[in-house]
Amino acid sequence: MDMIVKNLQQSYRLYLKNFSLLLLASAIAGLITFLSLGLLAGPVLGGFLLLGVKLLRGEKGDLNEIFTHFDQFLSTLMPTLLLWGAGVVFYIIGVIPVIGRITNFVVSPVLFLLYFLTIGFIVEQKSEPLQALKRSVACFAMDWVQLWLYSLVMMIIGGIGFILFGVGVILTVPVGMMGMVLVYRQLAVVEPFPFKPEKQIVLKGGIALSALLVIGIVCLLFGFGRMSSPTLSTSLTSKIISGITGQKIEVDQKGGRFKLGGLSFGSGLPENFPKDIPVYPQAEVDGFIGGKDGELSGSTTILTSKDSAAKIYDYYVKNLEDKGWVVTSQDLGEMKMISFQKDKRSGVITINPNAEQCDIIIGLTME
Repeated sequence: MDMIVKNLQQSYRLYLKNFSLLLLASAIAGLITFLSLGLLAGPVLGGFLLLGVKLLRGEKGDLNEIFTHFDQFLSTLMPTLLLWGAGVVFYIIGVIPVIGRITNFVVSPVLFLLYFLTIGFIVEQKSEPLQALKRSVACFAMDWVQLWLYSLVMMIIGGIGFILFGVGVILTVPVGMMGMVLVYRQLAVVEPFPFKPEKQIVLKGGIALSALLVIGIVCLLFGFGRMSSPTLSTSLTSKIISGITGQKIEVDQKGGRFKLGGLSFGSGLPENFPKDIPVYPQAEVDGFIGGKDGELSGSTTILTSKDSAAKIYDYYVKNLEDKGWVVTSQDLGEMKMISFQKDKRSGVITINPNAEQCDIIIGLTME
């Protein structure tokens, strides 16, 4: 969890020090990506990444860095199409009530991090596309809990800009991008062990993914989706995947929770949620993603509240300290982040305001 706080602080300092340069660079990179329908995302993202690397080294940055890597267009096109295509697939799956939303929530930060790392390995280290992608997966597998949460936080920071428009874009997008540059530099010097999942797991995962995609397409075609019955959709989806994969999926009577491969998902709080971590009284618990085999380490709980981010922030700082946690708080304007630690337990709470409510995300790690 310390990596998240330290990197966020450093990226914010770098942004303030190079305000105009990073603002223009992120705006130009975003504009080129938009106008090219994403096809030029690889070269311009690689340019922004190398610009950020130079700033980290204390070197002088140049806006022209954004435009100097179009020779890597073909090399970056494959991972761009592959990972962006995966994003479309999981968007379709996301229309399935409960399971789809949770699946999308789990996968999006993974794709975001893998894409950034892959582009960096291609553009800076001149790796072959497939080799770069494999290395990115291996890096993620080394510490997937912390890296997933880190990527989620950076996605939230960047996403605030699109919610708040002008001021939000100026504040958040470059900070989130520099946060990804920092984690890239930290992982680029590591030589990870090759990640080789068991063939049986890959096969069953592929079958389950295909089943979810079919269900998502059916939901889109026939008007089902987020507004349809979560109980019916969850139960139906679970039975289909269980039948196809041969894996037992446990679903409660209301269809709000299920367990697959040792991982638990669902609505409400995890069964063993710590009593010394307060739940904001005026919040609704959307759901949770549990750690493996019911453990809280690596779990994420999602809440929403119509109260202001400042009010929620003050509540958590005070109540966590009252319950004996060592609290480090980060007030980033619209977005708030609180890291807390006690004994061998630690966690991060991010409070992310949007147009109608605040999302409260509680991530836990147990050593």
